[in-house]
Amino acid sequence: MSWMELSSGMDISADIRQSVLRLLASIAIEEMALAHIINAEAEKLQYIAGTLHPGSNPPGDLSFPDYMAVQASARSLMEEVTMREMMLQMKFNQIAALLKD
Repeated sequence: MSWMELSSGMDISADIRQSVLRLLASIAIEEMALAHIINAEAEKLQYIAGTLHPGSNPPGDLSFPDYMAVQASARSLMEEVTMREMMLQMKFNQIAALLKD
């Protein structure tokens, strides 16, 4: 694994305010990424159900085990997203506690 390198133009002497703002921005970016993942999964499920576009039909060549596999995949993905959300909540709580000091 390689080490992350800091850009020569990046100010690493940030004060506490700048550090907190960067941490909050990182939470917001991760939240947006998770929202995109959830939306993509929803569109996949809508496609399978035939409701993604008006007048579209579900794919006719899917068997019941295929539908169950898609459902299991969606459930697994949402479990992962939920765990990530909990970690982001903990990160936010730690930042909030830092601000109280």
